[in-house]
Amino acid sequence: MKCYEITGCGEERQKNCFVYKNFRNNTGDMENISCWVLKRGASSKDQKKCGQCPYYAAMNEQSITVRLDERENVIIECRGTLNTVRSAALCKVADKLKKDKKNRVILDLSSVTNIYSCALSTIVRFHLQCEELGGAFVIVGATGYVMVALKTTSLDRFIKQAKNLKDARSAVESAGITEQ
Repeated sequence: MKCYEITGCGEERQKNCFVYKNFRNNTGDMENISCWVLKRGASSKDQKKCGQCPYYAAMNEQSITVRLDERENVIIECRGTLNTVRSAALCKVADKLKKDKKNRVILDLSSVTNIYSCALSTIVRFHLQCEELGGAFVIVGATGYVMVALKTTSLDRFIKQAKNLKDARSAVESAGITEQ
């Protein structure tokens, strides 16, 4: 049974439902799921709650999480493969951050196992956007194939990198960056 069958959502609600859009092709039996999202549908603004849900995390372990830390730095955590679909999701994040004039962005790639060229393009977009807004963009945790991709494309030469989140925070904050 699919989520829209549980909730009885109509077409309009399905178009705006985060779970429906991302899991509509899941043929698994979801009849006994007690997730609040499946009961009422969730828009993209509800993803914060979804990210705290163990069911959501298990079903979408290769996902993207965006959060603000205590100093208003934007931390984007990616997991799994940054493919075309996830790159498009990152572009939406970039659009929202630009609209909100968020200019201190940390991209955590420590759990990324593969990266497509479109995602590399999105990384360049984040970098240029933060510069345009007078801020800083830092990649943290790039290793393995991801680091090879960054080096092969020479992105490692002009995009700041850090080994851990603490160093990344220091990098964006030591640049004397303020919100616009």
